[in-house]
This record gives sequence, structure tokens and C-alpha cells, in this order.
Amino acid sequence: MTLTVSVVVPVHNGMPHLPATLASIAGQTRPADEVVVLENGSTDGTAEWLTEHAPAGVRVVRQESLVDAGTNWTDAIKLATGDLVKLVCADDILEPTALEVQSRQLEHHPDAVLAASSRSVVDDVGRVVVKRRGLTGLRGEVPGRAAVRQCCLVGSNLLGEPSAVMFRRAPLVAELPWDASLGYVIDLDMYSRVLQHGSLVVSRVPLARFRLANGSWSSSLSDVQAQHINGWVERVVDNDLADLSPTDLRRSRVGVRVQDSLRRAAYLVTRLRRSPRRTTAPAA
Repeated sequence: MTLTVSVVVPVHNGMPHLPATLASIAGQTRPADEVVVLENGSTDGTAEWLTEHAPAGVRVVRQESLVDAGTNWTDAIKLATGDLVKLVCADDILEPTALEVQSRQLEHHPDAVLAASSRSVVDDVGRVVVKRRGLTGLRGEVPGRAAVRQCCLVGSNLLGEPSAVMFRRAPLVAELPWDASLGYVIDLDMYSRVLQHGSLVVSRVPLARFRLANGSWSSSLSDVQAQHINGWVERVVDNDLADLSPTDLRRSRVGVRVQDSLRRAAYLVTRLRRSPRRTTAPAA
């Protein structure tokens, strides 16, 4: 049975990257059955651009007043009507086969509630910082609780940002709202709840490009990210979302520290690449 696919794009101040994001959605080998953009009080020209240039077939909905990110993501999901849903942040990019590969995976794995791929990490101008990231220790179809446990053990969001995953809509809606209280793991928090409903199916091929915003990998923010991961692991334990022994929890704390070091190294590389070393402009 062919399942219908909705792509939702919650956006607040999405310029200048929103046009490229929507172009990547329009350029899929398996077109979305619906694309919905939920505009949330932008002040950078996003609303005006959508009024004048929104691609054909894209439904634009506007929040009546500015809301927080968790509320905007929740409202965006409520607008979706497809059997499967992908949420794409307004500065990320889908690779051309993303919808085709992940919808086919969920069609062929009826027990799976979430499909995840590896992803590339790019900087503000699209240069690759990391070619292939995510899914450490995960292959094929993985029981949901086992996938959550693996994220805990590694101390990282192995499944990636929302552009790298696709949900079955019913279990996603059942777990609404998105919880932004631990902002850097708003996605991982939702994944861990949805995965109580079924399994994860994995694609090792990068199907999305996650864009680092200016300053998003600073050393100070890395500290906060580590705190939020540790807070999420505590939430997993409190809500019995994975089978974790005391040894697993000690391993998790080590993993969080390792991932923190890797983020700091990536920040350093990104900062050095932004340094004005050139005497001529780089090639377009």
C-alpha cells in the first residue's frame, strides 16, 4: 500500500535559507502529497517572501501571534494529513531521494514508526563540515527501546535533526506536544516517546543536510547541549523509555563528555574556516 506523505516547515525568521529548503522539498524523486509552511511572526522578510514567492502547491499558514518553537512545531504537525510526516526546519536541505527512501522503508516495515538516515553537516554558506553523521551502532530495523538506549549510551542524538527522520503520523500525534524545555534535545525527546510505539528503520545514506547557524557551535552553547543531553537521559530513566543498567548510565555520562569534546572540535574547525584568510573571493 502506498502511504501519503506530508512535509511541514515551521519557520520563524527563515531567510535567506528558506527558498533553498523549499526548493529541495519540491525537487524530490517522490513528491510530497502536501507541503505546509507554518509562519511564526517573522521579522526578516520571510512572511513577505512567502506571500510573493511561495512555490506552487505549498500551503502557507500563519500563526495569529508569535509562539515558542515547541508550540509552532506542534501546530505544524497538527496541520499534516498524510500517513507519514517529515518536519523540515527552514534552513535545512533534503537530498533528492529523501522522501522516496524513507516512505518506502516505512511501507516495507509495518512495525516501524520512525525512519532515520545519516546526514551531512554544513555551515552557513553550504560548505560541508561533517560528511556523514549519526546512527552509530544502528542498522536495519531496530526495536524502539533499543534505539533509545543506544542514544543514551553514546550520549548523542544519533537519529539526527527532524529533516533526517520521517514519522508515522498516528504515533507522532499521540505524543504531542513537542517539549522544548530541554531545547537542544526537543527532537530526541520526541523520538524517544514515539519509539515506544514501534521500531526504528535506518538508512546509512545521508538524506539531509543540517545547517549550522552562526554561533550555534560555540563552546558556551556546547556546555548547554551537554546539560540538555544529561537531562534527557534522566527523563528516559524516570519515564522508563529504555532498559538502562547502572553501568549503562555511567557509560552514558562518559559518552556525553566525548560528544561535548567533538562538538568543541567542530566549533573550532568552523571558526577557523570563517577566519578571513583569503585575499581573493572563494569560487561560487
